[in-house]
Formats: sequence, structure tokens, C-alpha cells
Amino acid sequence: MSEHPMLRWAKSKEMSVAQVAEAADCSDAHLRNIFAGRKEASLGLAKRLSEVSGGVIPLDAFLKPEPNEARA
Repeated sequence: MSEHPMLRWAKSKEMSVAQVAEAADCSDAHLRNIFAGRKEASLGLAKRLSEVSGGVIPLDAFLKPEPNEARA
């Protein structure tokens, strides 16, 4: 699996997962699960994470596609 875009962004800003999680008001364990594809962010968390990146990472980067969208 490729690296999550937000994780790449955070590394480019020299931010740790814990720092991103704190800025987005979530736990770093939950954020690691999102980055690994094991969990999906809530819409509110996706919005906060996008805001943390200054809009560089779009909301849909944190949401899993619907099953029929994944096949397209």
C-alpha cells in the first residue's frame, strides 16, 4: 500500500503523526489507522485534517470509496 497523502504532507512539513493528530483534535492511534487504511475518518475529522494541511490534502483523501466506486 502506498503512503497516505497526508502522511507525505506531514513529513514534508517535518510534523509527526502526533503533531498532526493534536492539530486535528484526534488521537495519533486513530490517525495511524486512517493512514494505514484500516479506518475511515468522519466527515468532521476529514475536514479538520484538510484544514490542517491548508487545503492541500482534499477531504476525499480521508474517505474510503464506495465498493462500486472502487471497481471503476
